Amino acid sequence: MTDIQLRSSREIPYFILSIIFSVLIYFLAIASIIGIAILLALILFSIYALYMSLGYIRANGIRISEKQFPDVYERIVHISQEMGLKKVPDVFVVHSEGAFNAFATRFLGKHMVVLYSEVFELAREQGNAELDFIIAHELTHIKRNHVLKNTFILPARLVPFLSQAYSRSCEYTCDRHAAFFIRDGAAAKRGLTILSIGKQLYKEVNEDAYLEQINTESNVFIWLSEVLSSHPTTPKRVQAVGHFMQVEGTPLYYPNTSKIALGIGALLGIFIIGYIGVIAVMVTGAVKYENFFTGGLLQEEALSSEDSTTETSTLESTAPLTEESLNLTPLMDAVLADDEETIRELVANGVNLEERDAEDTTALHHAVYSDNNAIAELLLISGANPNTEDQYTNALTASFYYENYDMAALLYKYGANPAALDPEGYSGNNIMGVNSDDEFLDSLSEFTSAP
Repeated sequence: MTDIQLRSSREIPYFILSIIFSVLIYFLAIASIIGIAILLALILFSIYALYMSLGYIRANGIRISEKQFPDVYERIVHISQEMGLKKVPDVFVVHSEGAFNAFATRFLGKHMVVLYSEVFELAREQGNAELDFIIAHELTHIKRNHVLKNTFILPARLVPFLSQAYSRSCEYTCDRHAAFFIRDGAAAKRGLTILSIGKQLYKEVNEDAYLEQINTESNVFIWLSEVLSSHPTTPKRVQAVGHFMQVEGTPLYYPNTSKIALGIGALLGIFIIGYIGVIAVMVTGAVKYENFFTGGLLQEEALSSEDSTTETSTLESTAPLTEESLNLTPLMDAVLADDEETIRELVANGVNLEERDAEDTTALHHAVYSDNNAIAELLLISGANPNTEDQYTNALTASFYYENYDMAALLYKYGANPAALDPEGYSGNNIMGVNSDDEFLDSLSEFTSAP
């Protein structure tokens, strides 16, 4: 697979938005002496908190090296080299008191990975694939420069939800890269489940019941807890990586959007009523009160403040399949480059729209993998087969795996069969949990305007 297919479709757009808002905030700060002082104070406080926590870790943690746990160090060196990292990062193990996590960061210009002791103990208990996934996940942030990027876009944290949305998209990207790197989707799912319940009980987890919580545990407060978090919920990550790696038996659940929407409406109503009441009290002078301003941007502990400037993460693999070895056609290259003019020229010259690459993927299928609705519609209008399938999915089921419901509606409009099974035995109907075209359209309309 190409990097475009492995990368979350939301990562680049959110990063661009974060850059725009960060640059705007930088300019506003420069225009004001007070603004510069506040911005510098925020940056210096974040750096101070981070370096204090990292200094403690480097002084008290156990550094993995040729002399200290050499077998694990050898695996870290191997993964780093396979990923194409120029230098193996410093790796420290710290006592986690039962917590199960890891993160990547920078300290005085050096890349650094911290493994909690519960994670590290996997190496002593032969959880090799799961540990490789977690290590690869952390090394990916270094590979993709997420740490430096988060430092640059630090002012974007002042924009509600934006930096968290970018961080979550990076996590999805890194989960894909890590799973593809180890070539073991089941181990990737287990590695993520371990983060929720630990290295022993994860073996007893009923995956279907766990992932069903995506739907059953849907309300406005759970939604808010996720959109304000730097990481997606673990069940969503397990489900996403399972479908991305085509792990047989991975269920598919969706949040209850109706309950969430009703909750948001109720909260807005309470907020508006409360605001009107406060204004009325101020106008009449019946009650004196203090106006508290809480800005929780910097109320994180040292390790979680590092989560935003450093990113607990995931991985970007140097996979053996390159764009060259995939035998991409000029039409596919134009699709991946979003070059509409070249596509129109090739179509006008009679290009074969159904030509396939080394994985039997057509140009339309590449457009689906790239979340490029405009290019997909251009190809469909030109006569591309909406039921095309490659070694992994058909175009319609791929659109659901990428949660692109507008793409699904577009494919259906041009003749995609929701009952057609892909190579893994999934169809649009069974993914949506329906049995007919009418039910398919009704279900799809909950997420987008179906044709």
